[in-house]
Amino acid sequence: MNRKQIYDLVVKTLESIQELSGREKANINEDTVPIGQLSGFDSVNGVELSMMISEHIPMEKNVRLCVSDDGKKALSVSQIIDRLVKLWEATRGGKKDAKGQ
Repeated sequence: MNRKQIYDLVVKTLESIQELSGREKANINEDTVPIGQLSGFDSVNGVELSMMISEHIPMEKNVRLCVSDDGKKALSVSQIIDRLVKLWEATRGGKKDAKGQ
C-alpha cells in the first residue's frame, strides 16, 4: 500500500464510522482531527477505527491511531496516515522500522 491508498482507507473508514453512528457526513482531509472535529467521534470510535484498519494493515491490538503515544494529543488524519505507513512498511514492505531493525 502506498500513502494515497492508506489515506483513502482511513477516510473511507472514518466516513463509515460516522455513517453507521447516524452522524452527519463531514468533509475529511489530512488536516482533520477526528477526535474533536468529527461530530460525536470519541476515543471509543478511535478504537473502532484501529480495529477496522487492522483488517487491512497488521498491527498490535493496543495501537491507538487517533492519539499521541502519551495519550495527551489528538492526531490529525495526516499523522494517523504517517503511523500506518510505518506499520505497513514494517510488516509488509520489507523496509526497516523506525528503530532501523
